[in-house]
Amino acid sequence: MGCMECIGKTPFASLIATMIVFVGVAIFCGTLYTALQLIIKDVFRELFGFSVQWVEAVQVVFVVIGVVMAVFAILVLIFGILATGATRRNVYSGEKCIMGGRVSAAFFMVMSYILNLAWLLIMSVTVIPIILYVSIYSICNVEVYNKNPGTSHYCFNLTQYGVYRNHSYPPGVQPEGKDHLCDMSDLKRMCDSVAEAGPLFCAAFAGAVLIVLGLIHFMVTLSSNYTRIRISKELTDYRDAAEMDEIDLSLPGSKSRY
Repeated sequence: MGCMECIGKTPFASLIATMIVFVGVAIFCGTLYTALQLIIKDVFRELFGFSVQWVEAVQVVFVVIGVVMAVFAILVLIFGILATGATRRNVYSGEKCIMGGRVSAAFFMVMSYILNLAWLLIMSVTVIPIILYVSIYSICNVEVYNKNPGTSHYCFNLTQYGVYRNHSYPPGVQPEGKDHLCDMSDLKRMCDSVAEAGPLFCAAFAGAVLIVLGLIHFMVTLSSNYTRIRISKELTDYRDAAEMDEIDLSLPGSKSRY
């Protein structure tokens, strides 16, 4: 009996959505952080000799967004536990409690919708490094891996991809580093780093897809919980009316309606 009661209090829909979001956040943050670290350290700093500040900022911002997403999933799971089975009847029994539950459900639904739009945008952004990976790796296959060191005269230039190193320097001052690679050994190191980071960007895209699916699942479960809490108010009103009728019938001198 205790086991069945425990199962009745478990919000399986919210739990599944939370697991999907947690897996997506873990994959997204872990793979994206590692991939950007490879590009920042092994490519920009060691090969080109300078740092791209906005790439480092993106690395931190995406990790913070992933942590916030995990906290939000925990909060929605807690709300799902409070709005499931016997727990719902104990917590959302009074009129004010029911109203608070409906407001909470509506708030979490709106937040889930907004976060879903944000993660759709993030998922679209993660497509950009995948496209760059496919483009650069095709160049590596043709110009680097399949060419002899003595016969290759290819130079890889960052300016072709819109990355410049002289924005923060005043006119006439030579910025540090370089914006092109022509040495075959440097080109191979760059291609090896890109080949290692590319699959990680693909995995980060898959993690973002899982987070979007989890948020859609959350919106469905929150809509269901909102309806259940609203029905709880109607059941509470009916129960209060039935109790009042019983009290009226039990009073001396009262007449039966039937």
